[in-house]
Amino acid sequence: MSIVVRDVSDNELHRACIIEAAAYADSDLNPILFPGPFPPDSQQKRVDRLIQMREDDSTAIYMQAIDKASGRMIASSKWHIYKTPKETNIPSKKMEFGSGTNPEACIAFFGAIEERKKETMGDRPHIYLHMLHTDPEFQGYGAGSALIDWGKQKADELGLPIYLESSIVGHGFYKKHGFKDIEVMDIDLSPYGGGLHKQPFMIREVPATG
Repeated sequence: MSIVVRDVSDNELHRACIIEAAAYADSDLNPILFPGPFPPDSQQKRVDRLIQMREDDSTAIYMQAIDKASGRMIASSKWHIYKTPKETNIPSKKMEFGSGTNPEACIAFFGAIEERKKETMGDRPHIYLHMLHTDPEFQGYGAGSALIDWGKQKADELGLPIYLESSIVGHGFYKKHGFKDIEVMDIDLSPYGGGLHKQPFMIREVPATG
């Protein structure tokens, strides 16, 4: 399969959200963080939030992998490129979670992830891979790797490390691409009906030259 990587337009974000939902359909976190039910307009609200995020944050870049033959998006990603310490210190917006979510569980989970990133990266310029989703129907065709390769090339051009939070399932994939573990944290979700969630934090440092 021939794959093309390019940016995602606002009109294409609906397809990106469909891929996101499909990629997480079997996640053990869903019953805890997103138990449902969701209102009919929940996906459109997700699209609207992603559009607003990009408008509000100049560091945000959405990229997609397309099957060249069909022109169809088969994977999507969201990156942040923090070129300066000032950009890394842009205050985070208050976390808000709508109908169908468990707000307390989401705040505990995503809050722990955000805090760990701050502790690790501080004001160090870096690239942050916030999201990477591949349509389950197209797993194994290299779409995810094509997006990672785009990010690695961008990181090498700018001389920046890449930071990400992986799932356990995706852990080996990122290791193959040169990412190393910072830590695998236990996030306690037992107060919300879950257990200890293993959360890998990973980094790809700037390759040595010469």
